[in-house]
Amino acid sequence: MGKLKNAALCHSIRATNLEDGTPSHGVAAHARSVEDVRGGAGADAPPSTNRGGMERAPLASLERLQIVVTDSGEVKTIPVRVPTGGQVAMIDTLRFTVGEETWAKTAGIPLVDDEAIVFEASRHLTDIFGFGVTANMQRPRDFYLNAWELGDGYGYVALGGSSQRTTMLVNLTGQGCLAAKPGWEGRLYDFLKGTAKRPTITRVDLAHDCFEGEYTVDQADQWYDDGLFSCSGRSPSHEHRGDWRNPSGKGRSLYVGLRRNGKLCRVYEKGMEQGDASSPWVRFEVEIRNNKRVIPFDVLVDPSGYFVGAYPCLKFFADGVAPQRVEVKRRAAEINVDASLRNIRASYGKYVGVLRPLLGDEAFLEAITNSSGEWPERLKVADYELCDLPIHTREPSRPFNDLDPSDDGWTGDAVFNPAAYFDEDCYEIREHGEGTRDEGEQGRNGQRYGVRFDQGLHGDSA
Repeated sequence: MGKLKNAALCHSIRATNLEDGTPSHGVAAHARSVEDVRGGAGADAPPSTNRGGMERAPLASLERLQIVVTDSGEVKTIPVRVPTGGQVAMIDTLRFTVGEETWAKTAGIPLVDDEAIVFEASRHLTDIFGFGVTANMQRPRDFYLNAWELGDGYGYVALGGSSQRTTMLVNLTGQGCLAAKPGWEGRLYDFLKGTAKRPTITRVDLAHDCFEGEYTVDQADQWYDDGLFSCSGRSPSHEHRGDWRNPSGKGRSLYVGLRRNGKLCRVYEKGMEQGDASSPWVRFEVEIRNNKRVIPFDVLVDPSGYFVGAYPCLKFFADGVAPQRVEVKRRAAEINVDASLRNIRASYGKYVGVLRPLLGDEAFLEAITNSSGEWPERLKVADYELCDLPIHTREPSRPFNDLDPSDDGWTGDAVFNPAAYFDEDCYEIREHGEGTRDEGEQGRNGQRYGVRFDQGLHGDSA
């Protein structure tokens, strides 16, 4: 606990307001802390960037380290939240868990099987996201025994398993965040705060898109060298992915931090990842997990504050504006259409060049067009209004009872010997000849002789 105490004291000094009469040693400590974070550069030094247009680094004063102790005695930190002038980031991936008892509470009755729980969850998730559970994936996910698909591949819900503490996992992918009905973040915040039992956000990805290459992966790499990814005096891990020596148009990625530590920053060439070798589109992502930290529900309604507060260099984005989700959809669709045309040209262009003049445009298109009406996965538009109906809105299938021959599915056939009848006296269900006190005697071969069977539905014997 000595190191923990020293860290807390250190961050307390850094968060001191210099305009309120700070002692001289506090001023010195504050100045040194800023220089440490800037990698030795003075607080007034311009940022290490080749873009220009910004004379000073817009670094806010460092925040106080927030520490919590869980019921099990584990020490965790809370991500720093820095106020921004506007929304500069959006949620790109989200995972959270709620107790299974949540759905019994919303239904108002006990729910005893998985199907009933999933149906009730689908009803509320549809209200929040605009899409609900659409199919049983019939396989385990993330150490849960069963998983169901959300929307049109927009994520999944999972439950079951002895080590999952009777919780349900809800995983929303990046496509799911784009497809969800606008305003879903606020609706989910209200649900988790006011309705859900034992709610926990286990992962959230916050993203900012630079469509015109306002900041690049090369600048982000330089920020690391300048110490602008260091939050506590130690430099996080650093990894390059892709061809950095000879960029080939397939895209490069920079990874800062480790996922197992609960915080990771990814900077990558998004446009090239989508298939456009000349696209300047770069995405900055911060992945926060609940490893060694608590993720507040406020991240749903203020993603920008937590994005900017994740690393000192991300404060460069504090005065910017995040592109709207519809713009992200449009850019991705444009790139996907162009990439699809290039793939068709490369794979079948020679056939088209020969067959089109031979058959004519109309006959050629008729011959090669698929009539199934299905969209290629790459060209599907992420939208809650275009996915399948959730399972809770469909007519439930009637369960088949294979122990009852009177319900064997053959409605046109008369049943010769119904499976059960009601006794007038006790009204219990019995097979014919059972419990009439006249069952006969059992022989050595196991058969009974002199058995007397009842006739009719009210105990009238022959």
